[in-house]
Amino acid sequence: MTAPLSSSSPPTSPPIASAHSFRPILLGVLGFLILNGLFTIVVTCSSLNARFNFSYGNFLPVKLKMLQAQQPEQTNVLFLGTSQTNNGFIPTVFNRRFGHGAHSFNVGLPNNRYDIMQAYLRFHQRQYGKPQLILLELSPSLQEKDAQLYYLPALYYRTLLEQAPSLAGTLMANPLLANNVKQELFTSAFSSLRQYRYTFSPVNLLGKVSDKLTGSLALRLPMANAQSPEKQPLEPALEESEQEGPPPAWVSEAMLAGGWYPKSQSRHMKTPQGIRASVAQARKYYIDPQSAVHFEKLEALLAYCQSQGIPVALVTWPNHPAYVREFQKSPLSAPYQQGLARLLKRHPVARVDLNHHLPVHQGPLFADPRHLTPEGARLFSEKLAAVLSPS
Repeated sequence: MTAPLSSSSPPTSPPIASAHSFRPILLGVLGFLILNGLFTIVVTCSSLNARFNFSYGNFLPVKLKMLQAQQPEQTNVLFLGTSQTNNGFIPTVFNRRFGHGAHSFNVGLPNNRYDIMQAYLRFHQRQYGKPQLILLELSPSLQEKDAQLYYLPALYYRTLLEQAPSLAGTLMANPLLANNVKQELFTSAFSSLRQYRYTFSPVNLLGKVSDKLTGSLALRLPMANAQSPEKQPLEPALEESEQEGPPPAWVSEAMLAGGWYPKSQSRHMKTPQGIRASVAQARKYYIDPQSAVHFEKLEALLAYCQSQGIPVALVTWPNHPAYVREFQKSPLSAPYQQGLARLLKRHPVARVDLNHHLPVHQGPLFADPRHLTPEGARLFSEKLAAVLSPS
């Protein structure tokens, strides 16, 4: 008797998902991109952009508006630097003492870097023409290889790209620009949420809640690769909000219009004990974290100025003598001096060290160990002009 044939059907392949099944995902991605685009437009084109940037320490948008308000095509001297320049250089005082038709502007920015200064110089040339003289801040704290911990470089670059998008190719091709900054710039081009991702991230918000509940900073969850603006190390001077007071009566609107930002003396700088404590804090911030000094970015900027035929003068702002002694004792002092000597042999430019021009009776010249008071800024802006003036 013949066995009955099996009634089982041959195996079939699993059904292929139709395009309709991906529709919710595609709509969600599209909606997210639209939301990001709208948010970018709102933030960039409204007062929120300036508010966010200024609260995070990005003074560049404000300085660009100040520059545009005073015939930028006639500005022939630019001082590029950090917060030391921001607080120390008074353009009107320099112009009056220097003479020769000098019309200078203060482009000092907190936590500035030489690659950012070069990008700004390119921007300035495209927008307003070539300056006749560049004053360039020279400081050991600027000789770093990159700036992995800081969000400000990306904000400075983003501000320049908002004004001149044609700089994007030059910036992305710059081998000295840190990869994290390039990533930030690329993503922020279509999403401002990326720019403020650490501020509004669940991890950071949870950390804020834990701070409120515990009353301490101990329960912070770790951030990956970078820190939020709230968690990044502030300059010691920026942590002392009580030091800010009204400027002296002699400070005029014309002085402030040149990009100068006056800083009042900290109460800690009025006693020997306070000075020692402030110097120790400044050392922990400016000297101890640096493991080496690198001159690649400064050399690239000097080479660019040379290729453009722009004269350069390197300027070192005065620091409190107690802070200078701390740096001279550090392992960075000898490599810095040796590297600088080699650099100046390759690029012979003028150099002015204002530490050599300290008066015998100093008075209240220092707002903190590294920044000048308005009185100090007026004194050393005049001294700088006197040293550099051809007459």
